Amino acid sequence: MRDLAQAVTTHTGPGRGGGRAGQSSIDLEEYDQSDPLTLSGQDQAFLEDLAADGGPLTVTYTREGNPKVGTSSHIGVAALPSGRRLNVTPKQTVSRLLTLLQYALDVSSTTVDEETSFTDVETFIDAFGALFTAKLRQLLTRGIRRSYTRVKEVETAVRGRLDVQRQLQRPTPVPTDFAVEYDTLTANTTSNQAILAATQVLTRLVDSDELAASLSRQSSQLRQTVEPAHVTPIEIEAIETTRLNAHYQDLLELSKLVLERRFFEDLTSGSVASFGLFIDMNQVYEAVVERAFRAGAAQVDPTWRVAGQGSLEALIDGDHAVEMRPDVVVRDEDSVVAVVDAKWKTGGDSSGDVYQLTSYMLAEEVPGLIVYPEQDGGERESIVQGEYLLRSVYLPTAAAVSSGEAYIDALEAEAADHLRTVVDEERAGG
Repeated sequence: MRDLAQAVTTHTGPGRGGGRAGQSSIDLEEYDQSDPLTLSGQDQAFLEDLAADGGPLTVTYTREGNPKVGTSSHIGVAALPSGRRLNVTPKQTVSRLLTLLQYALDVSSTTVDEETSFTDVETFIDAFGALFTAKLRQLLTRGIRRSYTRVKEVETAVRGRLDVQRQLQRPTPVPTDFAVEYDTLTANTTSNQAILAATQVLTRLVDSDELAASLSRQSSQLRQTVEPAHVTPIEIEAIETTRLNAHYQDLLELSKLVLERRFFEDLTSGSVASFGLFIDMNQVYEAVVERAFRAGAAQVDPTWRVAGQGSLEALIDGDHAVEMRPDVVVRDEDSVVAVVDAKWKTGGDSSGDVYQLTSYMLAEEVPGLIVYPEQDGGERESIVQGEYLLRSVYLPTAAAVSSGEAYIDALEAEAADHLRTVVDEERAGG
C-alpha cells in the first residue's frame, strides 16, 4: 500500500465546507467533461487550484466565460467551498469497486463482504469509506489498544514520583500542591487519534447516509476513550509496527491516505476545509495486475518470482538509453520467464502499447502480455521477430460473482491461465 499511496491525490483548499450537501452534485466519469457550469467565485478558484500543476482535473472556459470541468484517469471526490460535491467514477464497468480497491491497496481481511453490507457502492469515496469502516469494525470488536504514557502534572497528592526539580522551580509553591511524574494507561495514542481523525473526515465525505451513520457510530465509540487531536502523516509513518499492534497496520495506512493533507480546521466544532481526494485508476490497475500475476505465477510454478516495476537490461547504450520497467517481471531461478504490462483503457491495442511491450520482450528475449480491463473483443496474438509470443489479454473488472473472495479467485485464476498459456506456447514453438 505504501507504493500505491502515491496514486492518491489530496488537496485542501482555502474555503470551508464539505460533506453531503443539499445542492446538486456534479457527476462525471473518467475522461469526461461537464457541461458549462454556474459556480461561485470560491468554487471556481478552488477547482482551478485543484487543476493546477498536473492535478486530477482540468478547468476550461466557454466563450461566455462559464467553466467546464474535465477529468482524466483519476476517480474521487471534491467538496467545494459552497458545499457542492464533484464525483468522478470509473468509466469502465467495475461491478466490485470496493473489492478492487481492497485488492489494489493490499488490505488484508476476511472478505469485505463478511465485514460490511456496503458491497455495491459505485463512487470512490463510498468504496473507500466502506473499506475503512470494515477495518475499523474489526478493530473495535477486538478492542482498541492502550499504551502507557508519561504524565507530568501538579496535583494535590503525591502520585508516582515527585519531580523535585520542578517542585523547587515553581514560582509560587503551594504546600498542598506537588509536581509529580507518573505513567498512566491511556487510549490517547497517536494510532488511535489518527484513526479517529480519519473517521471524522470520512463521515462527512461519504455519499451514503447509511455509511455515514455507520462511521458516525464508530467515531462515537472511539470518542468514549480517545480525545480528538491533529495527527500528521509523518507521525503515522513514525509508528513502529510490532506483533502487539500489527492489527492496526491496514487501518493506519488508510488513515494516512485520508490525512495526507490537513483536512481539519477545527476538530471540536467539526468543520472541514474544502478538499479533493482522488486516486489514479492507472496505478490502481497496475497494482491489481501485479498482485494477480504474483498469485497466478505461484499457481503455475512455485519457484517463479514476480517483481513489480522490475528493471530490465536496456536495449540501447549511450545517451539515448532509457530505463526499462515493465509493470510485472516473472523470473525463474535463472532468468526472466515473461514480462507483463498493465493498461487501464478500453478500445484494445494501440501502437504505443505494442511497441512498449515489444521493447521489454526483446531486451530479455521472452514472451509478453499486455493486460487490459475486461471489455468486448477477443484476445489478440502476434509473433515478435518470428520467435517471441505477444498476447493482448483481459482481466475481469465486472465479474458476475457472488462475493469479493470469488472475484479475487477468478482474477488470480485468469492471470495464471494467461501466464501458463503464453509460456507454454512459446516453449512449444521453440
